[in-house]
Amino acid sequence: VLRSSEEHISHAYHLLLTRLQEEHAEMRFSAFQVVQELFARSHQFRTLLISNFQEFLELTVGIDHDQPLPPPKEVAQKLRKAAIKAVQDWHEKYGEAYKQLSLGYDFLKQNKKVDFQDVHARTVAERRREEEKQKRLENIYKEKVKRTEKEMEEMSQEIADTLTEMENCFQLLMP
Repeated sequence: VLRSSEEHISHAYHLLLTRLQEEHAEMRFSAFQVVQELFARSHQFRTLLISNFQEFLELTVGIDHDQPLPPPKEVAQKLRKAAIKAVQDWHEKYGEAYKQLSLGYDFLKQNKKVDFQDVHARTVAERRREEEKQKRLENIYKEKVKRTEKEMEEMSQEIADTLTEMENCFQLLMP
């Protein structure tokens, strides 16, 4: 099928790109697996994918800080890891023949600080998202502590008044 028609390959590429844009990591991961197979088997498919390589990286590696990979998180991590490994493998195998592939690899390595030796490494955008999430959580916790302290302050006068009333009651009952 791949060798019979450039039209089929082009159609498959566009369908897969549409699937990679889904807001569900499992759909993206499945589409990525097909992309991987077609990339290994078709020069035309490689050319099409590499012509739009930045979007492919955004959709599979999550290099855009404003567009993280969709949930579920476990599958998104699996997709990211597989995509980074694939880019590394593709670079080793086809890098010299496809300049944009080499440029994409270098971009990930130098600008996004992806360590291809440690596929679990997080991109700068991912680290920034995680730091922002931690800051938000920290602010929420600080706000809760402030509210609790304020409530305790407000209640302390009420508690003191109640204790005084109880003391007066006991004095009346037991002179």
